[in-house]
Amino acid sequence: MTPPVDRAAWDRLAAELDRWPARSATLWWRDDDAGAGGPAFDRLLALATAHAAPLALAVVPAWLDEMVAAAIREGPTGLRVVQHGYAHRNHEPPAPDGTRGRPAELGAARPRDAALAELATGWARLATLVPTRLRAVLVPPWNRIAPAVRDALPGAGYRVLSTFGPRVAAVPSAGLRALNTHVDPIEWRAGKRFGGMAWTLDQITAHLADRRLGRVDPMEPTGLLTHHRDLPPAAWAFLDTLLGRLLAHPAVAFPPLDLLVDGDDR
Repeated sequence: MTPPVDRAAWDRLAAELDRWPARSATLWWRDDDAGAGGPAFDRLLALATAHAAPLALAVVPAWLDEMVAAAIREGPTGLRVVQHGYAHRNHEPPAPDGTRGRPAELGAARPRDAALAELATGWARLATLVPTRLRAVLVPPWNRIAPAVRDALPGAGYRVLSTFGPRVAAVPSAGLRALNTHVDPIEWRAGKRFGGMAWTLDQITAHLADRRLGRVDPMEPTGLLTHHRDLPPAAWAFLDTLLGRLLAHPAVAFPPLDLLVDGDDR
């Protein structure tokens, strides 16, 4: 039986969605760290297929092999590939206390041109292996990017930057749009554990309420972020239920990702 706190969280989400007009509570789904095959990747594609849910698959170019590329090319209709850095490798120095600090592949610790050159190499690989699924969206590893690299992205051909958290501006740099995620079921600082139903549902409810009340950009779709390689069984079961319930609510819409990339956030 679902614990009372979980039922209450579902009720809070339903009450918030009931305040929205039909198909106006827009959401989108991004899954990070793709590139290697395995049961988790297969399960992700099966889930997207079962719910006919648009999925932005953030692929690490250096990880992508031909078998996974073939599965992507033959994947569900709503699947699109976005570029997740190059090799998901940290280039930042350790913190003063010797710990890893705040990792980043596209941070300020390396020359901008070196980062851009790697991105170009990664883009070429994706364009060769998954050309029809690829869209000009960059997802920085660890959701961090130095301003100098960010500002150079339009000149490198990218149209959208996607990180985590409510966007401060829809256009963070000339020629570049922001399309962020806001909901993550994994508690990364607590041993990468599943935070639970209530913890995840309340993130969705909070961002929708903030949009409705104008506390954040109301036009930015509420973004669900998953990492298929890190989801435990309970999280997979919850995600299946969540997608089903969201898609069944008359207020909810998952716009095609091509529309979001083209700048239509409705």
